[in-house]
Amino acid sequence: MKLKELLKILPDKADATFEIVEETYPTGILVKDILATYPRAAEYEVTLLDAGITTHGGRDTITLCIEVSNAN
Repeated sequence: MKLKELLKILPDKADATFEIVEETYPTGILVKDILATYPRAAEYEVTLLDAGITTHGGRDTITLCIEVSNAN
């Protein structure tokens, strides 16, 4: 599945940890901001979609882990 297809079905305000394999480090970002920040990733294949928990300021937050790759 392409990233742009996945993002159409996810809630805009969902927290995500997003990474482009071999290009970027994982970063915390809202789903709605992924394509604005990484427009080149729209056509990349999703290689991982998983649920996770991130801790910030002593508070646990549910997050989506999204990993994409442009490798063929």
